Amino acid sequence: MPIQSPIIELSNVRFSWSVASPLVIDIEGLQVANAERIFLRGPSGSGKSTLLSLLAGVAVPSEGVIRVLGQDIGGLGGAARDRFRADHIGFIFQMFNLIPYLSVVENVCLPCGFSQRRRTRAALSSGSVEAEAARLLSHLDMGDAGMLGRPVTDLSVGQQQRVAAARALIGAPELVIADEPTSSLDEDRRMAFLDLLFGECEQRHTTLVFVSHDASLAARFDRAISLADINRAPAPAAAAMA
Repeated sequence: MPIQSPIIELSNVRFSWSVASPLVIDIEGLQVANAERIFLRGPSGSGKSTLLSLLAGVAVPSEGVIRVLGQDIGGLGGAARDRFRADHIGFIFQMFNLIPYLSVVENVCLPCGFSQRRRTRAALSSGSVEAEAARLLSHLDMGDAGMLGRPVTDLSVGQQQRVAAARALIGAPELVIADEPTSSLDEDRRMAFLDLLFGECEQRHTTLVFVSHDASLAARFDRAISLADINRAPAPAAAAMA
């Protein structure tokens, strides 16, 4: 059954990059429900990517608690955070971060090499990890058999984006975090990509946290959050003027 408690819960979270540095994140509280689609907006430099790093356990809060799936991820050691992230969180990077010397299907399968849990779930879904990768790619309009073995360096930006999404989704992680993945796409391609991403998340009851500065996308989501409304840390001058 779907988890009823919040997938994400922040309580009095503060973060700065060093003791002498100003606060970047100062959030009293935030909750995200199971299978909720969240749109998080804010100008460049406002702390969006820092918040995503905290949610993914790449960084840990200076103060406060971040719970993901009920786990206090700041209380875990570095190796345990890496395992937790590999098992439960899919990440779509702004620049995609595909491995250039791997094929399309090898890039999609990559997370299953780091997580037995996701490898097992992928195999149960489609019979093998490779078959599940092909299924995801097909659902993301990348189902041409000749596409699977191609180097990712041969793909268009839009195709690379869909490979990155399939990689984040394989093995059904409970949480997918997307960091401005549509910034290089035109409006039609942005909307088509969201349709495909939403469809896969809905099928798997996956929670989606989608970060963008493009406010025109906000209406497509269950809830839109302005980082300026929840983050009490003062914005840098450049971000405040953006």
